[in-house]
Amino acid sequence: MKHTKLMLLIGCLIFVLTGCWDEKEIGQVNYVTTLAIDYKDENYLMYVQLLDFSNVAKQETGKPSAAVPLYIGKGKGRNIDDAIYDLYRTSQQSINWAHIGAIIYSEAVLKKGLHEIGQALRKNGEFRYTPWMFGTKDPIEEVLSVTGFFQMPPIYTILYKPTDTYYIYSYIRPLRMHNFSALLSEPGSTVLLPSIAIDDSKWTEAKVKPNPKETLKIDGVFPLYDRKLKVWLPYEELSGIRWMDAKTKNTPVNIIKDGKIKGTVRITNPSAKIKVLKEADNFQFNFHVKAEGTLTSLEEYLSGSQIEKIVMDQIEKEIKDTYLKGLKKDIDVFNLKNTIFHERVKPNELDKYKLTADSLQDVIVDFQLESRGVYE
Repeated sequence: MKHTKLMLLIGCLIFVLTGCWDEKEIGQVNYVTTLAIDYKDENYLMYVQLLDFSNVAKQETGKPSAAVPLYIGKGKGRNIDDAIYDLYRTSQQSINWAHIGAIIYSEAVLKKGLHEIGQALRKNGEFRYTPWMFGTKDPIEEVLSVTGFFQMPPIYTILYKPTDTYYIYSYIRPLRMHNFSALLSEPGSTVLLPSIAIDDSKWTEAKVKPNPKETLKIDGVFPLYDRKLKVWLPYEELSGIRWMDAKTKNTPVNIIKDGKIKGTVRITNPSAKIKVLKEADNFQFNFHVKAEGTLTSLEEYLSGSQIEKIVMDQIEKEIKDTYLKGLKKDIDVFNLKNTIFHERVKPNELDKYKLTADSLQDVIVDFQLESRGVYE
């Protein structure tokens, strides 16, 4: 009886363990950490960035003595599937797509449109909808080659951790793929896809002779309407979007007097509402922003009421300037067409409502200076 029970126990253990025998070690699989797609000469170019996660795990336990090996692969094809199969031919080991942290689209792909790409990605059962989404004007292979500080791998850059920077300096909101896809599907929606670029002007790696250290930064947005790019907008033309974004956490605003910067206020968690007004055969909009902030620098004495007035005027100006600059390029920066869709306008009727300079009827800003900090 004991012998029979022992044999049954061994049989059960073998049955359980067989499910693990097919599992592969980390080093036996190529893990894609970033996916990037370009379009050139009527072919899609699929780029993947590979990292050795066993080495990454070792680095996380202490300071790295050497850079983690980084590989970039490229496949080419008439469609996305062909490009992936072209990549498989030289991959040496199986490829795992379940750990992608970021997806980058080239400007050429965004101009062509994302319908085919979206269909292809949805067919992959390993694929998740959590990667951060970016566009770029820079060469993709160069963007994928940028590493973090102290020989840390690319997963320690804003490509994989954009919220670390956004929470302390909110300007252009990062987008995950599920949010990006949902916004693309909304009637009348203009999606502001963050534009990522290489910057070698701010940091140096101090050796015998300092060398420029390439880092990544957000340098603008790619506005997408009906899943296609209209025109790229630079960072400098987008200062107003942060005031209308519910996700803004921390953002500075300059105190400008007589055309000169006299100080800075740090604003946290501003809120905004859009009031829609139906006027004859078109719509108009009133924006209402509420904000509180703390004084972080001041070069000459200004009273609290003076600072509040200057900041309110500055926020209003930034919103209006951003709206008008977008309008000149036929970009609905504040997604107002989608707003009127939610006012029960049918999707097929949205195009008959045109945005003009007069569509933004009023911008009301309420700002309260909570603290003068050391400038009391």
